[in-house]
Amino acid sequence: MSLTPVLLALVPVAVLIFFGSVLKRLPGFTNPDFWSGAEKLAYYCLLPVLLFTSVADVSVTHVPLGRLTVGLIAPTLLVSILIIVLRRYVARDLPSFTSVLQGGIRFNTYIGLSISASMFGPEGSALAAIVAAVLVPTVNIISSLGFEFLRTGPSSVLGIVRVIVTNPLVIGCAAGGAFNLTGARVPDVLDSVLSPLASAALPIGLLCVGAGLRRFPFRAQVVGLVNSTVAKLIVLPAVTLLTLLLLDVPTTPALVAMIFQSIATASSGYVMARQLGGNSELMAALIAAQTVLMLITLPVVLLISQAVLGT
Repeated sequence: MSLTPVLLALVPVAVLIFFGSVLKRLPGFTNPDFWSGAEKLAYYCLLPVLLFTSVADVSVTHVPLGRLTVGLIAPTLLVSILIIVLRRYVARDLPSFTSVLQGGIRFNTYIGLSISASMFGPEGSALAAIVAAVLVPTVNIISSLGFEFLRTGPSSVLGIVRVIVTNPLVIGCAAGGAFNLTGARVPDVLDSVLSPLASAALPIGLLCVGAGLRRFPFRAQVVGLVNSTVAKLIVLPAVTLLTLLLLDVPTTPALVAMIFQSIATASSGYVMARQLGGNSELMAALIAAQTVLMLITLPVVLLISQAVLGT
């Protein structure tokens, strides 16, 4: 793999994010309610449709689901445990710790799906949906447990389960997987409705990512910002690459997994921090900083991964 396809995949992502940031400052687009509505449309409707259509028709016979699942969950758990054990050193207080934890393991689904599709076409979209189906519940469970340190998050197993089963991304993946098991194809009439909705998910989602970027005081958040970003953009990719190599996961599924484990944290982490008593200012800083730095680190990570994993 040369640097060219990686950069070509990143260019539309970077441009749409930048355009969203600019658009929010233009007359007629400054109303927060507009962007809140667009974000809800993308997250609760368009993205689940995209995940459904990607999973419903994909053939998983050539994908080692067991090894891929372990290769995704094990590194995420390991990095989470490391952050928890070192919480007194990686964050100045417990609210900041929850944001460091979220920033260290969460991923932006819009960015992951967009880059995977750009680099690997329909196969990349399908693999990205599978990766998301594994990681979305995993990071939500860990993030919810992280808030237990504050005693402000879900206080029972039932509460955590409710967070997972009502997640629209989980619902989209699960519905697509259930349909896939039937062996049927999506009817043409239904596909003609779902396809344009699915196509709108990524551009609208990426515009919302750009519009959601916020300025932040670097000095006030430097400890948590640096530690969480190093964990997300360096440590997690390194541990994931080693795990995928040891499990002998095929190159294309492994590279899609590396994309998701190497991209910026999710904007939904800001909402979770604000609602559950975390450090929302630090979370906003992490989203902004990682989104920019990812454009530098991701090409390097993918080139190293390709060299290590081979063809």
